[in-house]
Amino acid sequence: MNRLLPFIGLTILLLTAACTDDGPDLTGLKMPLVVEGWIEEGMPPVVMVTHAVDLTGDSASFDGFVEKWARVSVYDGDTQYLLTGRVNKAYVPSFIYTSSRLHGRVGHSYRLVVETESDTVEAVATMLPAPAISRVESVSVEGSDSLFSLRAYADGIEPDGYYKFFSTTAGLESRSYGTFLGTFAGSSYSDTEGWPITRGIYSTYDDSRDFSHFYKLGSRVTVKLSAIDRQLYDFWSVYDSNISLSQNLLFTFAANCPTNVKGGLGYWAAYGSGRITVRVGYD
Repeated sequence: MNRLLPFIGLTILLLTAACTDDGPDLTGLKMPLVVEGWIEEGMPPVVMVTHAVDLTGDSASFDGFVEKWARVSVYDGDTQYLLTGRVNKAYVPSFIYTSSRLHGRVGHSYRLVVETESDTVEAVATMLPAPAISRVESVSVEGSDSLFSLRAYADGIEPDGYYKFFSTTAGLESRSYGTFLGTFAGSSYSDTEGWPITRGIYSTYDDSRDFSHFYKLGSRVTVKLSAIDRQLYDFWSVYDSNISLSQNLLFTFAANCPTNVKGGLGYWAAYGSGRITVRVGYD
């Protein structure tokens, strides 16, 4: 396979695959809906809906785990926006629900409702004010003259707030991905030390074949810092911890993360975000 499966799908896939004859009997168990969705300040919503798949059977296939016939709505107050399903190869899976009629606004709460023939799940997220990234420094990797990590400094970090860093490398990644251990509580942030930025393992969805945590000299990298709520912080913290402890890229996902999706699994996020673009090793 040229691409990795979406991490939410893998969470469930591997949980079921990990069961043995001595474990629970999954025969006839209803596989829940898995939602990966977000809306960002000034941008339309993106929602991916999958079915968890039981890999313990003899005819497990990935072909049918993407839900392409759901009714997906986002409510901004009393106003309903019906999202349209479409193919978009910037995402994995490459089928998303979105709407150009709705763009995220700070201070608004967004309710997501996903309906299928057998399930209805929903979640609510509020978009918090975005912190501002003041500067990003390049830090050379010991023993290499071409690889760097980054260190970001931000203004407006609240001690009782929660935050997550993302990055996008131009020409290598088609969208932003969470950085490695980039989820943090404001109380752990230091104005003098900033926060270390390295590429997340899951950024290798794209066909780069580059599994390095580090950025290459001269790369143009956009660093994004998003304000998140406590529920989303809990989700990403567990997920980041799973990655840091895993010795196997796939089995990184074999632990159940907290969810804010009622009736299903996954997450729905509203990101207030600040961005800055740097040229690694030069800016």
